[in-house]
Amino acid sequence: MSDEFKNLVDSSYDNMNLVPFWIYTKDYIFGMIPADPNGERWTEVSYTFDDPDEPLITTERKADLSFQFLLEEVAKGVSFYVEDLNVNKLKDFAKSIDAKPGPEKMNAVISELINKSSEYSANLPVIKDKAGLQILKDKL
Repeated sequence: MSDEFKNLVDSSYDNMNLVPFWIYTKDYIFGMIPADPNGERWTEVSYTFDDPDEPLITTERKADLSFQFLLEEVAKGVSFYVEDLNVNKLKDFAKSIDAKPGPEKMNAVISELINKSSEYSANLPVIKDKAGLQILKDKL
């Protein structure tokens, strides 16, 4: 399974128009990878380190639903590991872009969490660029 995961990580920046989202904790890695060039569909990636049966789970969804899953994962999952994560600020940002189409919401929230991560937490474990992908592969 880890080879399949590494291939997903390595190819996640192949769509030059859209940036993927990767975040990690001590227990798992979570990602959202664009599944088409327009960002209409996204592939959610979850790799759980201590799951011997099925550590890698991928699910492709429309952008609007992917947006909801991304927010939920950061607000509920990652916040368990990142004590100073400002979930209310993230929710406020999500409300500010609620009227946008799904692909725009995905791009906006990913850009926000990558480029302004320090405004949400002093230690948000988000991958900021392609060079940071090695961090994910080293965790395997």
